[in-house]
Amino acid sequence: MSKKLLIAVFATLLGSASVQAATRILVASSRSNSIEEFDTSGKWLRTFATTGPYAPVALAQSPTTGDIFVTTIWASGPQVGQLTNKILRYQQNGKFNVDWDTFTITCGLCPTAQTASLVFDSSGDLWVATAYGTDLGGPIYILKYLAADLALPDPPAQPGPILATLYRGGQMAFNGSRDLCIASFIDKDVQCFNASTGAKTHDYSAEIAASGLSIEPGGLSFDGDDRMYLTSIFTGQLAKETNPGGPIVLVATLSAQLDGNLVLFGGDIYTSTFNISPPTFSTPDHVYEISSSGTVTKFIYGTAAPALGSDHIWGAYWMIFY
Repeated sequence: MSKKLLIAVFATLLGSASVQAATRILVASSRSNSIEEFDTSGKWLRTFATTGPYAPVALAQSPTTGDIFVTTIWASGPQVGQLTNKILRYQQNGKFNVDWDTFTITCGLCPTAQTASLVFDSSGDLWVATAYGTDLGGPIYILKYLAADLALPDPPAQPGPILATLYRGGQMAFNGSRDLCIASFIDKDVQCFNASTGAKTHDYSAEIAASGLSIEPGGLSFDGDDRMYLTSIFTGQLAKETNPGGPIVLVATLSAQLDGNLVLFGGDIYTSTFNISPPTFSTPDHVYEISSSGTVTKFIYGTAAPALGSDHIWGAYWMIFY
């Protein structure tokens, strides 16, 4: 698969209070059509949910209901390997509610309603970004779904979506000003928008270029001091701002492709790697923990740690603490 067609899908966790209270971890395992659950030491607990004909990509948890929302790829049929416009919805225990299986994203004049990332704000409103933009003749659409509507079988998007002139929509995160930011690996850019007006408030392309690191932003997050953190998909780099506004410096380089999101938790950084070769039982994917000083540790990993029983992730995309 070419770089231009490769899916870049990522998301962020919101609110340090909810993150620090987390006791479990969910990881999207796309090639096993499942979401796997681990404890916060990295030990596998169970298969949280299966995803039917879909492969899970991005995960987000509502801060008000605790429900889990998931973007997907077709795992079977003529569209296998393609992003879908279906969002899966689960209770905290991994079960479907009545009428709570999927809902479909539609966005009028957007180039395609296939989705990539999604994120909740602190009010429980859901934001969903379409995956493809200017290469298909239009912008990325970022759609807002009100918390009050998310219990409906087919919740409506709010009028006036945010429009981001980017090729790809990657992980979204709210910065310290509560602007909604989105990464784009093809554009080598992060753009931020006022969540109320949709006006663009910041463009990080010049700052990213000035780092000299050839960053292709995939994972995106902001810490409590409003410093930006990024993963670079194809180069395996993890970088951060030393101060808000830069400069951006290298934290660590991982050997594998970084198709997962970037999560800040307990002062450390977490991200997953994607095995780009056909998966086998001896080559599961890993989740890495990176300290602020750049020390890289395998946190959830495969056959080298049989005691943890973590040979459960193949085609790792997003992870969340919940």
